[in-house]
Amino acid sequence: MEVTKKVKRLLVESDMNATQLAEKIETTQSNLSRKMKNESYSVTDLIKIAEALNVKLEINFIMEDGTKI
Repeated sequence: MEVTKKVKRLLVESDMNATQLAEKIETTQSNLSRKMKNESYSVTDLIKIAEALNVKLEINFIMEDGTKI
């Protein structure tokens, strides 16, 4: 699943909108919207989003056989 789809799902589950999320991660709504549209998140963005939505962020490299590195 794309990151933006996951963020949108979390927004719905958190009863929050993108404007509220932008405020929580200390950016503008237009900047967040651009990142969501282009799937152009930095690791720092993802950490802030996870904290704002009160979820755990896990980033993995996964081999073709499914092994996580």
